[in-house]
Amino acid sequence: MIDRSVGLHLQQGLSLIETPRPSVLAELDLTARLTRLVVLDTDEAILDAMGDGQGVVAVDAPLAVPNRGGRREFEQVLAWLDVPTFPTSRARLEQLHGGIRGERLAPALESCGWRPVEAVPDFVLRHLIWSGRPDSATEPDLARFRAGWLECRPPRYRPKGAGRAHPAGIAETAELLARVVDLGDWRPADSPDDWQAIADAAVLDAVACAVSAHVAVHDPRRSVTIGTRDLGVVVNPAGPHLRQRLEVNLERLRDEGAISI
Repeated sequence: MIDRSVGLHLQQGLSLIETPRPSVLAELDLTARLTRLVVLDTDEAILDAMGDGQGVVAVDAPLAVPNRGGRREFEQVLAWLDVPTFPTSRARLEQLHGGIRGERLAPALESCGWRPVEAVPDFVLRHLIWSGRPDSATEPDLARFRAGWLECRPPRYRPKGAGRAHPAGIAETAELLARVVDLGDWRPADSPDDWQAIADAAVLDAVACAVSAHVAVHDPRRSVTIGTRDLGVVVNPAGPHLRQRLEVNLERLRDEGAISI
């Protein structure tokens, strides 16, 4: 029975640059209570922490990158949903990181009984912001939805370098996730230094990914899956407005021959 929901904030395998930035695993139970939070480094440590299990593990890093250049097909679809992502290609990841860590990790997770998928934490946060608006309960109207969706900007919370922590954004993001997740005793630091802010942001990314996994497992009608295992697949929560807009864009892009998924 597929019943476990795990989020994994995965640092790329940086064979070119050493970094103390952590990978973080977050697991939610049936009631969306945070039951496990683990800081990890190596692939072996991740696999040991995951163990054998039946469930979805949503990862915020590429798991399949068949394209040498450009961007993946599901990233094209996300762009038409006004969800910008960095174009992911083999050449870019090999140049920046010396390889594609998730591509090595995904088959190992599958062999342990897990279903690995990608998730976009900012997509999750925007969905939570949209869900809190009064117009999210109205009948789908694509023009009105697009205007409202564009206003749903996720907080800035990821430090981009020394002295660039965003404590207010970290706190706001934690409050957003607390709408749907029981965070238990975990709270971000009130006044984080650079490395504490990085650690807190990694936890938030892992929890956001776990939300994607939890919805996919326990309420698939509120989840959307875009892509395929071989071409790259992303899973995120979505309401009827976004689902309708997704269907419209998928049909158009397929008719134009822009995508095959």
